[in-house]
Amino acid sequence: MDRLIKEWIDDPDVAGRLAHIEITPERSPAYADIELSPGMRARLDSLQISGLYGHQAEAVELVRGGNHTVVVAGTASGKSMAYQIPIAEAIEEEPMSTAIAIYPTKALAQDQLRGFSTFDYKKLVAATYDGDTDRAQRTWVRKHANVLLTNPDMLHVGILPNHGRWADFFHRLRFVVVDEMHMLRGVFGTHVSMTLRRLRRIADHYGSQPTFVFTSATIGNPDDLASALIGDEVEVVDRDDSPTGRKHWVLWNPPLDADDPESGDRGSPIAESAEVMARIVEHGHPTIVFARSRKATELIYARVRDRLPSALADRVAPYRGGYKAADRRETERRLFSGELIGVVTTNALELGIDIGGLEAAILTTYPGTIASLRQQAGRAGRSQAESLAVLVGGSDALDQYFMHHPEQLFSRAPEAGVINPTNPLILDGHLTCAAYELPLQPSDRRFFGDHLEEAGARLVAQGRLRLGAGGLIWGRGASPASGIGLRSSGGPPISIIDGPRGELLGTVGRTQAYGQVHEGAVYLHQGSTYLVHKLDLERSEARVSEEILGYYTEPKEDKWIEVLELSDHRPLGAVGLAHGRVQVESQITGFKRKSRRGGENLGMEYLELPTQSYETQAFWFTVPDALFEEAGIGPREIPGTLHAAEHAAIGMMPLFAICDRWDIGGISTPFHPDLEAGAGWFIYDGHPGGSGIAPIGFDRAADLLVATLRVIDECSCASGCPSCVQSPKCGNFNDPLDKAGAAALLRAAGVVST
Repeated sequence: MDRLIKEWIDDPDVAGRLAHIEITPERSPAYADIELSPGMRARLDSLQISGLYGHQAEAVELVRGGNHTVVVAGTASGKSMAYQIPIAEAIEEEPMSTAIAIYPTKALAQDQLRGFSTFDYKKLVAATYDGDTDRAQRTWVRKHANVLLTNPDMLHVGILPNHGRWADFFHRLRFVVVDEMHMLRGVFGTHVSMTLRRLRRIADHYGSQPTFVFTSATIGNPDDLASALIGDEVEVVDRDDSPTGRKHWVLWNPPLDADDPESGDRGSPIAESAEVMARIVEHGHPTIVFARSRKATELIYARVRDRLPSALADRVAPYRGGYKAADRRETERRLFSGELIGVVTTNALELGIDIGGLEAAILTTYPGTIASLRQQAGRAGRSQAESLAVLVGGSDALDQYFMHHPEQLFSRAPEAGVINPTNPLILDGHLTCAAYELPLQPSDRRFFGDHLEEAGARLVAQGRLRLGAGGLIWGRGASPASGIGLRSSGGPPISIIDGPRGELLGTVGRTQAYGQVHEGAVYLHQGSTYLVHKLDLERSEARVSEEILGYYTEPKEDKWIEVLELSDHRPLGAVGLAHGRVQVESQITGFKRKSRRGGENLGMEYLELPTQSYETQAFWFTVPDALFEEAGIGPREIPGTLHAAEHAAIGMMPLFAICDRWDIGGISTPFHPDLEAGAGWFIYDGHPGGSGIAPIGFDRAADLLVATLRVIDECSCASGCPSCVQSPKCGNFNDPLDKAGAAALLRAAGVVST
């Protein structure tokens, strides 16, 4: 790796792209003694495991003691031993014991099934149970398996509503494993929290109190998140005693547009990633490239094949969702065997699937969280091998922030994982599921929290639950679980259907549907363009057809926000800060067609769509008139100043909470009746009911404004670009924006960017 990096430094075409180079040293393992049965010791010896790392031993002891435990450690650190050993020991001692292991993807469950099989216990019968399991196999699993590997969706819709079929299994349930906990955030994490609480309730009904074991990549609040997921106290093992090799980190920033450097436009991260991969592969280093979308995966793969000689090009393959399972397994086999020297993937290979001896990882733009950054980079150089990680920057504000502040990638505290178990839309839905499973009683407050009685009364008033024998019951026939998706909070998602073929292309949340799949919108899917002909909310579908189009569309959105409840407020320098419950109203009033080539406006079309309204959480800043005067901002500049500050702050929020700008909305206004000072800007949770982002924003507001000013100050553009104050989701077409005004306002407020 040293020779490759020296070549880059000495190459004048490359040196200017190298924003930062960092080397993290190797780490030696630290072992700990732990009492193991002769049988377990023999099995570990057969796996060439001579001892347990310190974090493994501590976790095993906690789990043995019946403590709910979360294990936080890096990639390839052996976190799975924290639950595999106690489960195997329990089954060896009492073969009737059972366990459920919940993984975020079916592929990861299949991979971990192989991990359980290596223990070679005749008494341990592990099996997957998911949407791909056929009817005959499901019957066999229910009768014979004592370790069930599944996913949250199947637990929610297939197992818990049919718990009577699993009565013996639940009666003997000793352990519940929740793998990759850091992925359980926002709306999805909140839904999973409710599902796990329903699981605890069912287990309690059958007389068992299983021990929960969570594994997670590094996040800022593992104890809080794990406790919120199950509604109970959790012990934390937050260290990593496994060995790691020396890792070279390179921050690769595509160059500014040579013809117009003040525009802020930079070279394509897709093209740059393809070039970086080709250079590394030519040096003989097995490489993985992570792309942010399926389309980007295919584009990088095509560019790499064109760039490499055929002998090497044939040893590179793409890997993403949408391919047949057999094709993905074949790519995994070729990677593990060394037949492939490179793979281009979405985050499908970010998780702990074992894919062999990769030496380099390329991340095409910042993946959104420190946890994902470390997970993806950790796919190269597993164990003690030397490796390389290259982060290719994009034009997004967050990418450029890290390119200018690389120390933030290596030393800052990781983001917090946030969920909101009190979200009434999500809570109410899962309470109807729980009432179908067993009558709801006041004592169920220990599972669902103090809002249970209020929510129950609300559901009765709505006619969704009624009082029956033993408590509140669901009286509408089939389980409501099938109508509740775990990945949205605003009702069932909208299915996007290719009309001529009737093929399902994808889904979009109901709250996003008006802006993304309104009539006349251009929808992009796997590199193809589709024209939306009809949005049918009653049938929850959008009808589209594939078209060759020379334009894309941008929606025009009118928004308003009303403060319903003030939760807290305080001064922050010269501005005011508050957070609370709000009502957001939005209406898509039209859309622009813009040329795919140059981005010029091809015309505006107006729409008559209904107004959407939902309650959520927000935090907001208020700006007194005197501060505008102190900053030298006149009345004409105030709207653009506030708008630019709002955009830049939204772009920096993922530094503090695990989210992206598509999870958040914003409104800026020179006058609002609910703001004491009149002017200011709101940042609100884009999910109905809220997903826990706003309270984090309120708590970290001072740090947020520092990061906001930094990203504005350090951007070389003249008047605003996607790297600082422009937003790809702005409903006002990024107009007006005053970059200089936003910086002046923040400085006058007392924010210091250095």
